[in-house]
Amino acid sequence: MGYGMLKEGQSRRWDRYKIMISVNVTMMENGRYITIAGQASDVSKGGLRLFVTRTIDEGTSLMLQFLLPYYSTQLEIKGVVRNRDGFTHGVEFIHPTPDQQHILERSCDVFSLLRD
Repeated sequence: MGYGMLKEGQSRRWDRYKIMISVNVTMMENGRYITIAGQASDVSKGGLRLFVTRTIDEGTSLMLQFLLPYYSTQLEIKGVVRNRDGFTHGVEFIHPTPDQQHILERSCDVFSLLRD
């Protein structure tokens, strides 16, 4: 199960954190790459909730660029749209490198401490 909506009785694979971050999204549109700005929330070790001012079809591959709070490294990570509700998209990270996964895990550990 990806980063999509849950059916009754299912649990999430990863905890989500209500952190708002700016994201640059690069994707293929009409045979060329475009980059648009968006906002993300519900960040987890496996994905995020992305808001952009256009609809992106489920299954669309994206390149996401963002800076996580409390971490000074810009991440550039592949993702895929797993679901959409208007301009809000559930995006699952695809094949993060070990370094990217480490940054995501450490950041989520910090978010967890701040939430308590």
